[in-house]
Amino acid sequence: MAILRLLLVALFAVHAALIKRHGISPHPKIPDAPAEPREPFTHHLRRIGALGLVLLGVLGVLAIVRAPGIGPTPVEGIEVTKPLWMFLWYFPLEEWFGVSAILWAVIVLFALLVAVPFLDRGAQRHWRRRPFMMAGMVVVVGAVAVLTVLALLGGGAEHVG
Repeated sequence: MAILRLLLVALFAVHAALIKRHGISPHPKIPDAPAEPREPFTHHLRRIGALGLVLLGVLGVLAIVRAPGIGPTPVEGIEVTKPLWMFLWYFPLEEWFGVSAILWAVIVLFALLVAVPFLDRGAQRHWRRRPFMMAGMVVVVGAVAVLTVLALLGGGAEHVG
């Protein structure tokens, strides 16, 4: 869990550095929007921080109001629990290819996220004019959704330890 959090923070740092270096994308609905942002990058960071604090507050209230369940009763010698919901899509990969598939899935997903600013260099910012990137996004999100549904519908894998 700690490694995934550190990787997520590192990916966000790379993303923020690329936004700063290349400038924030112009607004897709304004055809003559300047390539350079109209406001300083710190205003963008301030808005992201404020929205992050609002999200943290909402999640904090939800955690207090509706605490998560403890889970099923464990069976000695057999592990049948599933990961947390945000990692649930890893579960079928582990069943099919073993534990190392989790590491490779994370590496591939993060590599795709890091590659997006380098692959999508076109001048168009409107999503309808970027079919290659939208198709890639649909494939990745669809794969994660299908894997999550498979994990929800499937039973827990037996891990004898």
